[in-house]
Amino acid sequence: MKTITADNQIQMFLHCKLCLEEWNMTSGVSPKDFAKISVGWTVLGFQAWCNRHEANILNVDFEGQKHKAITYRKK
Repeated sequence: MKTITADNQIQMFLHCKLCLEEWNMTSGVSPKDFAKISVGWTVLGFQAWCNRHEANILNVDFEGQKHKAITYRKK
């Protein structure tokens, strides 16, 4: 069983489809750096939002379940 930690464990980034369509491979900017995403808690769970396009990327409903979370940073 894997353990969550304060280390960066991201294996695949979230992207806005519209941003990826606008992103230019030859610009020298990665899709990660091109992104303008807000991520945070909602009443029901967690959401990733594209600030550039005012569009939903991901909205997770925890269905009332509690989940373990690391909310501190690694020193």
